[in-house]
Amino acid sequence: MREALALVRASWRTALSYRMSMVFSLASLLVTVVPVYFVARALQPMAAKAIATQGGDYFSFLLVGYAAFMFISVAVNTMPGAVSGGISTGTLEALLSTRAPIPALVSGMVGYSFLWTTVRAVVLLAAGVAFGMRPALGIESFLTSVVIMVLIVLAYLPFGILGAALVLAFRTTGPLPSAVLIASGLLGGVYYPTQVIPSWIQLLSKAVPLTYGLRALRQTLLEGYPLSVVLPDVLWLAGFVILLTAISLFAIAEALRYARRSGTLAQY
Repeated sequence: MREALALVRASWRTALSYRMSMVFSLASLLVTVVPVYFVARALQPMAAKAIATQGGDYFSFLLVGYAAFMFISVAVNTMPGAVSGGISTGTLEALLSTRAPIPALVSGMVGYSFLWTTVRAVVLLAAGVAFGMRPALGIESFLTSVVIMVLIVLAYLPFGILGAALVLAFRTTGPLPSAVLIASGLLGGVYYPTQVIPSWIQLLSKAVPLTYGLRALRQTLLEGYPLSVVLPDVLWLAGFVILLTAISLFAIAEALRYARRSGTLAQY
């Protein structure tokens, strides 16, 4: 834990040296809310029926989707970027040669990105509330929403680990991150409920973890549904977490073994 906090602190200090970038990052969210609000209001009459069980308000529907997509983008991209940066600067081999456990190193390498994304998501949703978004008030719905968001992140973090494994073995992630994010954005219900897309595409959406996560998240955060109502979606999401985590951990272990055996761990 101490090692992870040290790496997070180092990332924070680096980011703090670019204060204007942080300010613009937050300001851009506030600017984004305005056009989203007017577009959502224009499309509300057409979307209301389709999203009746997910809040009924298209503006709120979109903001929750954007917030979740911010987290999965970090989950998919941060780990490969950190590994690639560590290889190019020569710090990855030095970190792996320390006594720090690998889970602590991984947590430290991605921890700051998730913390900063949490701040950005809170700012986005707060701006949404200022424009009329009305989340369900209640401790149970809030805690359930947090648990679901954590499960969404855990379901997508394995793709980041797989990307890191590709970087270790081949020095590139290939199309993996882009493919995962595009598929999730188009099939996971970020911009529209999955039931409005053609039936054959709906079959593909069932293989996307975000489909289950966003539906459960919106129902708890916007409708105030208890965990018992969204439990089927939560169980599907947990199943993705277990399966994908097992695959990604095997892949990263094999990639590390290959890099150490071939002597390319520090070779950019």
